[in-house]
Amino acid sequence: MSAAHDRRPSVERVTEPAATHRSSSRFGTDPYVVSVPAAAKLLGISKDLAYDLARRGELPGAFQLGRRWLVSLIRLRAAIHGPEDDRAQDAG
Repeated sequence: MSAAHDRRPSVERVTEPAATHRSSSRFGTDPYVVSVPAAAKLLGISKDLAYDLARRGELPGAFQLGRRWLVSLIRLRAAIHGPEDDRAQDAG
């Protein structure tokens, strides 16, 4: 090995993109927000329909960050399943 090679700075690469960072929320390993196409996949609808719903304010939890649309999973799940307290009362 040459002396020049030994002087190169060590560079660590980040292999996990920021968009895949997971939370340790009450939902386990789910992210807090997802893209509109990911929300569409969860709902079983097309991404075009999901974007249309988001623009019209009809996709629960959808919000715009700059030009990008994102969806809060907490709000989306609450709209689909209702408040957690209601589910707990129904089960008991």
